[in-house]
Amino acid sequence: MAVTAATTMSYQSVDAPVMTLTSDNFDGTVEIDLEAPRSVEGWGVYARAAALAITDALPPTPRGLRGHVAGRLPGSGLSSSASVTLAYLTAIADVNEVSLPPVAMAQMALSAERDFVGVKVGILDPAAIVGSKRDHLLWIDSRDIRFEPVALGEKAPPWQILVAYSGVRRNLLGTPYNDRVEECHGAARKLADWSGATDVRGLHDFSDEVYETFRYRLRDSEAKRARHFFSERARVRAGVERWREGDIEGFGELMNASCHSSIENWESGSPELIELQRTLERTAGVYGSRFSGAGFGGSVVALVEDADAVARVLPVEAFRVESDDGVRIL
Repeated sequence: MAVTAATTMSYQSVDAPVMTLTSDNFDGTVEIDLEAPRSVEGWGVYARAAALAITDALPPTPRGLRGHVAGRLPGSGLSSSASVTLAYLTAIADVNEVSLPPVAMAQMALSAERDFVGVKVGILDPAAIVGSKRDHLLWIDSRDIRFEPVALGEKAPPWQILVAYSGVRRNLLGTPYNDRVEECHGAARKLADWSGATDVRGLHDFSDEVYETFRYRLRDSEAKRARHFFSERARVRAGVERWREGDIEGFGELMNASCHSSIENWESGSPELIELQRTLERTAGVYGSRFSGAGFGGSVVALVEDADAVARVLPVEAFRVESDDGVRIL
C-alpha cells in the first residue's frame, strides 16, 4: 500500500523543452533536455530515466518544467526511487497534457529503473504507488501487470503502520540485488528445461505443481531464490484472504514468515536490519514486521496496535505513517 511518507514535487510549466530540478535532500541543480536527455551524475539519474521512459508519449516539441522535490523517503527503503520517478513522470505528463493510465504509468516507471538506471526491479513498487487506495491492500499480479485494491474485513482490530529506520542507507546498484534476480532467471531456465515449458520469462510462469516436481533438482543459490519466490507467492495469496477476513494477527504472522524467508532464502538484510526486525518481532503490540523494499538496508515496516508505544521502546528512529491513496496531483 502507499503511505503518507511521500515524495512531493512542486513544479510549473516552461516553454523550453527542459526540466530543471532542485531538491531538499540533495545539493545542486539538475537540468534535463527532454528532447535529448544526456547522461547526468548523482541524483539526476532518475530524472533522466523518467524523461527517457516517457519520450514516446510526448509531443514532438515537449514543454519542460521547473520543479523542486521534497520528502523523507531517500535511503529509508520505502520505494524512494519509484516514488520520485513517478513524480517526474506525472509532472512531465501534466505539463504536456498527456493522459497516462495507471498501468502505463507503472510500466514507464519500471522501464526507467530497469532500462535507464540499471536496477532489475519488478513491478511491485510502481504498481503500489499508482494503484493504492487508502486503507486497502493492493493485490498485484506481477506476470500480467494488473492490480486491484482489496478492502479490509470489518472484524479487523485497530491497527497502525510503523516504519523503523535502521540507519543503513543503500543504493540497490551497490547491493547483490541484481545478482539475486539473475539467480531467479537461472532457476527459471532450468525449470523450463526440465518441464518442457516454452515462452518462459521468469519463475512466475510456473505453477506450484511444476516447482514441487522439480525443486529437488535445483542447487545452491538458485534453489534458495526459487524457494523464496514460490513460498512468497503462497503467502501473498494467504495474506489477501487474511486481509479480507479482517485477520490482522494472521496477516502479521505472514509478514514475519516473509521476512524470515527474505533472510534465509533471498539472503538479504544488513546485520542492523535483521536485528531490528527480530526486535520488533519480540515486542508486545506488534502484529508482524518485514523489510521494506529490497531489504539490503533502509527500514522495517511493522503492523502494530499502537505505533507511538512501540516506537518508544525501539533503539532507532521510528515513525508512524498512514495508509494513503496513490500518486496524484494535489
